[in-house]
Amino acid sequence: MRNLLKHHEDYVDDELYCDETWYGSRTHLGVIDQGTQPFVANEHCAWLEGEFYNQDELRAKYDLTGATDNELLLNMYNATKSFDFLRDIDGCYVAVLYDKKKVYLIADRYGFKPLYWKKLNGDLVWSSELKGFLGHVEFDPVIDPVAVREFFKAGHLFEERTWFDGVTLLPPASVLTFDMEESSVESWKYWAWTDIEPMEGRIDEREIADELGRLFRQSVEGMVGTSERVGISLSGGLDSRAILAAVPKKYEPLHTFTFGVKGCDDMIIAARVAGIRKSHHHALELNPHYWLMPRISRVWKSDGLLSLLHMHGLEFTDYYRQHMDINLSGFLGDAVLGGAYISTGVSVESRVRNRGRRFINQALVLLEDTIIQRRPFFDNRLVAFMCSIPEELRRKSHIYKKMLLLTFPEYFAEIPWQKTGVPINSSKQGLALMTTKRRAVDILRRVSRRIGFAFRDRKGYTDYPEWIRCEPARSFFERLLLSKNALYRNYILEENVRACVRLHMSGKENRASQLCEMLTFELWLQQVFSGKYRNISELAVDGDYDMG
Repeated sequence: MRNLLKHHEDYVDDELYCDETWYGSRTHLGVIDQGTQPFVANEHCAWLEGEFYNQDELRAKYDLTGATDNELLLNMYNATKSFDFLRDIDGCYVAVLYDKKKVYLIADRYGFKPLYWKKLNGDLVWSSELKGFLGHVEFDPVIDPVAVREFFKAGHLFEERTWFDGVTLLPPASVLTFDMEESSVESWKYWAWTDIEPMEGRIDEREIADELGRLFRQSVEGMVGTSERVGISLSGGLDSRAILAAVPKKYEPLHTFTFGVKGCDDMIIAARVAGIRKSHHHALELNPHYWLMPRISRVWKSDGLLSLLHMHGLEFTDYYRQHMDINLSGFLGDAVLGGAYISTGVSVESRVRNRGRRFINQALVLLEDTIIQRRPFFDNRLVAFMCSIPEELRRKSHIYKKMLLLTFPEYFAEIPWQKTGVPINSSKQGLALMTTKRRAVDILRRVSRRIGFAFRDRKGYTDYPEWIRCEPARSFFERLLLSKNALYRNYILEENVRACVRLHMSGKENRASQLCEMLTFELWLQQVFSGKYRNISELAVDGDYDMG
């Protein structure tokens, strides 16, 4: 099981720990020092993957020592004889505790670190990646048909469902207890979004924006260690720009990375922003001939949970590793501070738990096979403060924009937002004029394509619909999806897949999203049941990809 979770030679293996009833081990990048695992104290064992961000605060509150997060976790448990202390941890992690009679699986507050589990012949089996179960001699992989329907309807799975029938994702903010004597499972939550109390009293927007800026700076600064190689994936949006602006100026060297087609808005805006901070900026160009093949083996690494279409920038992971070990991600900044999930008819908690955790977060989980991902917008105090603010102030990024202009004016007052094409303090007339211009460009682009003229659109940083029609992607899609031996035929209608391929490749319709989901599913099935396409080197052997 452990070997299936090792994605390159730099991984570090912990020892296999075992007694008469228990086996456990861990493999990891070795970037964050969590000491030798398991940590053992008072006949209890603990494993931890991830990290705490408020170690000093926890040590002070509980009057404990602990050189590593894992040691601190077990010391807090032994000192309190409960799990109430979990509410105080600010971090991104999963943990396993073992006390000879019971096993405890623990998820962090937001559940962004995955941990999967299953009862198998009376035993508890768990793994941080789905593929780990394939290494258990008693596990028989059976695809859940409900998962198939969810994936092709929404592009991702929901709640705690996985591809494998009977294998469950540990919920956010939860502790699962397995009683080894009774072979029983119980689960409870130690925190909920409803615990956040709404703000009361007089509302002063300036004061709120000022406090929001202070908390955001505090969050970012707490995630930048002076001895760590930290970088930022920088786009033309607001969230990654805000992180860059909040990184302490004394931190050097700071590397920033932007990917996209040459000359796109993201590239242009990111370069301007990086110039203000004077970071070491890297512009990484996507092109129609190289985007797909590096992603094929990533389906295996992602457990087939993220469509090939959304693996943006993963072609450059080897390049990232040359300059950083830790990335500060703008993940869900638009949801937490921008209020993007308000007034959707679905609760913010549900949107974060499903679309945020099961879809957008999958790209970060995938990247963590090479680069540690930190999420500054999910600092506990920052989230609690923002979600206590009245919704009318959070809608359409109202208070978020005020905070950005107040706290980081040099980064936002004059440089445009890629989403709108104008700075966030632009007038309604200026925004309306840019919106009209962009609509005209969209119409011109569509018309030009119908007559066979390639019109350049700077707004998008990719052109997947057209790239799928180019080699080598076209041949790869057709060979796998039109094969009579395709494994997807056991789960979805073959005629629908063939129609999708025909309509897209002929240029009659844009079916890029569906095709990438279909190919992702087929690759995952091939990887699980046939052992194929798990490594990019296999593509060269099969003649699917020219490695030279």
